[in-house]
Parts: sequence; C-alpha cells; structure tokens
Amino acid sequence: MSPHQRLLAHLTEGALDAQDQAHAARCAACAALLFTEGQPKPLPAAPKAWLDAAHREMAKPRRPWWALSLGLAAANACLATAAVFVLKAWNWQLSTSPRWLFLGAATVLAALATAGALLALSPTRRWLKVAMGLAAVAPLCVLLAADGRVANSPFLAGASCLWTVLLLSALPLAGGVWLLTRMAYSPWRALAVGLVSGGVGLLALQFHCANGASAHLLVFHLLPWVALGGAAVLLRQLLPTSSYAP
Repeated sequence: MSPHQRLLAHLTEGALDAQDQAHAARCAACAALLFTEGQPKPLPAAPKAWLDAAHREMAKPRRPWWALSLGLAAANACLATAAVFVLKAWNWQLSTSPRWLFLGAATVLAALATAGALLALSPTRRWLKVAMGLAAVAPLCVLLAADGRVANSPFLAGASCLWTVLLLSALPLAGGVWLLTRMAYSPWRALAVGLVSGGVGLLALQFHCANGASAHLLVFHLLPWVALGGAAVLLRQLLPTSSYAP
C-alpha cells in the first residue's frame, strides 16, 4: 500500500498516526485532505500550477474517442474479412450444423470484433457492460454452432488454430491497448478490448476450422482468446496514461 493509500485509509477510519502526518507534511495533495477544526487547510501555491497545467492539457485539440474507435472497428472488420477469404471457407462447406446456427454464431463474433471495439472504448460504463455481454455470449455461440465432428488428425495438430487466433488478433490488440492509454486505466475496459481483439481470430476460425470437437474448440480457440484478454490487462497496466480525458 502506497503512503497516499495508507493516509486515505486511516483518514476514513479517523486514525491518523505519526507516519501519516509526516507524509502529509511532504505531500501537498494529501495535506489538502487534512482538516483542522472542521475547516480544510488552505491549498499551497503548488496545486495552482497543477491546475494551470491541467487547463493547458484540456485545451489541446484532440480527436473524439469515437473517431479513433471507429478506425479500430473498421480495421478489425477488414482484417477479419480478409482472413476469411484468404483462409478459405472450409468449415462453411463441411459443417453439418444448421445454417442459421452457424451464421448466428458468425454474426455474434463479427459484432464482437467490430461493434465491440466501439462499445469497449466508450467512456460510458453502460456500453462497456454491453461489450462484456457480447464477449460472454461469444464462446457459447462457438460451442453451440459446432457440429462435434472430430478432425482426422492428432489433437496437438490443432495448435495451428491457436496461432491463428493469436496472430490475427495481435494488431487489433496493439491498436486497442494504445487507444486505452488515452483514458484512465480500467482493468475491465482493458479486458474487454483484449476479448474484442480476439474476436477477429475467432471469426476467421468459425469459417476456416473444420474441427468441431468441443475439446479442440476449448483448448485451441477459446483458451487463447481468453489469454488475449489477460494480455490486454497486463499491457495496459505497464503502459503510461497519456490522457485522462478521452
């Protein structure tokens, strides 16, 4: 726990000690939180400089969040479409699942990769919840649309699908994490961006992979997809925040 967090915790409990007082004497921000006889202490001169710096930062021209998010969504759509055509639609030709179920799963994955990019980067928390809802439904759609057919190849040969998910999602993940540095850190938002990025690879495999076994889908499709969500959280945590006002 940092000295700032420790002071705030003790201030809430009403039990400041000598270590907190010593920290407040050195930290202007924490000193401003302390009260003497019910009245806040006057702010020192330093915070005025911080306020001026904040005003200058807010006055800089910046693109709205939705403009950059639209760019990410369009890039995801183009990459997923290209991957489907380049890899060829093997599963579409071989799958014995009902066509409406197959296309329904593909539609959900397409929405996750495109609309999810907009929703996850929206400053409104309500839309972030919608993006997480899409991410929660995506694996269910993948499993429900599978026909259970086992490929005539060794189980570990399915690792090619794992690499497909990771490679196709690398660029969307990098772009999404970079956009996240333009707003305050949120692990849930970073997780959503990672899962949205992984939707590109899942959509390509929905049309390409002819192995419909649940074990294959869980290990080589959905496991790397979840790993991308965790990677996004870790990467965003390591990167500095360039702006707190998207």
